[in-house]
Amino acid sequence: MANETQIKIKVRVDGIRKSKPAPTPVLVPAKKIAVEEAVFQEKVAQEESQTPKPKIAIVSLTSCEGCQFALLDLGERFLDLTNQVELVDFRLLEDEEDPGTELDVVFVEGNPMTDENEKTLLEARKRSKLLVALGNCAAMGGIPEIKNYQEGKNTIKHVYKYIQGIDNKEVKEIDNYVKVDFVFPGCPITAEEFLNYVPLLLAGKIPNIPDNPVCVECKKKGNRCLLLDKKPCFGPMILGGCDAVCPSARMGCQGCRGLRPTGNVKAMRMALKQFMTDEEFENATEIYGLRDDIEEKEKKS
Repeated sequence: MANETQIKIKVRVDGIRKSKPAPTPVLVPAKKIAVEEAVFQEKVAQEESQTPKPKIAIVSLTSCEGCQFALLDLGERFLDLTNQVELVDFRLLEDEEDPGTELDVVFVEGNPMTDENEKTLLEARKRSKLLVALGNCAAMGGIPEIKNYQEGKNTIKHVYKYIQGIDNKEVKEIDNYVKVDFVFPGCPITAEEFLNYVPLLLAGKIPNIPDNPVCVECKKKGNRCLLLDKKPCFGPMILGGCDAVCPSARMGCQGCRGLRPTGNVKAMRMALKQFMTDEEFENATEIYGLRDDIEEKEKKS
């Protein structure tokens, strides 16, 4: 019995001492890992491709297309943006015919100066969730609106010898024809502002441009006030956001971004009377279609 017990104990002790060896790790070849990663990335790409990209279009009416060139000046950053959307129409980049599909956002530059322009604008509004005015011409009439203040329909005679058959419509902002959901102001627009606000528009939200005058940006850049040097400048009553590009070049602000909601026209007139006649003031406000907005604001005050 004793021997049998000793044998059992020895077996148990030996069993404890002789533990099973750790399993040998399996080495996965780097090539196999790379293949699996590629397969995973492909699946992710397929899932993302199933989510439709927002559809946008950039439409030109009668314009110099300067606002669109401001976008192209962004270079790769603009191309990165186009990769996030389906760019249905933008004639500066491609010649393909617009298929006429529904749009999430359409950006419109220029004035409806012809019947064809009007048709293009109305169709753009009809097929888009949001319509955005791109620049001063679309939003305020721009430089072409100068003819409204001068000789009106007679102005065309200074350009064309034979005017029969030439459209010579009164220049109107696009909001006279369609509902405008948002405005990118300026001549041209500020491209950085475009990049900042487009994501909100693509999400169906309307951005809010801060009600700051151009003067704020002049102060930030350390510019000496042009008014102190008795040089005409509309900066105090004009909506900022342009990085004060004109005053920084010692050129007075001419108001291409439009009046601030709280802009004080009366105070601006008084400040400029020291070195600017009323006629000079009126002429200066005609350059970017600012005169209409000033007259409307003064009627309400």
